[in-house]
Amino acid sequence: MVEGTVTRLVIDRDRLAGVELDRGSVVAPAAIFVRPRFVASNGLLTGLGCQVDGNGWVVVNQRGRTSVPGVWAAGNAVDPRAQVITAAGAGSAAAIALHADLVEQDVQRAIADARPFSAALERQVTEAVLADRRHGL
Repeated sequence: MVEGTVTRLVIDRDRLAGVELDRGSVVAPAAIFVRPRFVASNGLLTGLGCQVDGNGWVVVNQRGRTSVPGVWAAGNAVDPRAQVITAAGAGSAAAIALHADLVEQDVQRAIADARPFSAALERQVTEAVLADRRHGL
């Protein structure tokens, strides 16, 4: 194993012939392993004002809710380890939570807008629905 910072790849006839290190030495490789560098793709979410952690990953709760109301995130936007299937599962879970949140908002709005039931309201609804077809009321 050779440690160092790669400054360039030495290519000969379309093949990797060596790796030049920052010390100036060229190492002929038998095999090369490169650690992936994960970078958060967070431009849209940070543009909306979402909070990120020290590494740039968007911070969410267990259900995928971000620090911005109405904004949800999942998968590899929030977790560098999330591969396709994990990201898809997290996206599905966030979508379910988002739907539940929207339903809750609708219920609260309906409750706030509801008029209390009364005999006068029943009479008004009956007249609007049945008009002269009503009988016995």
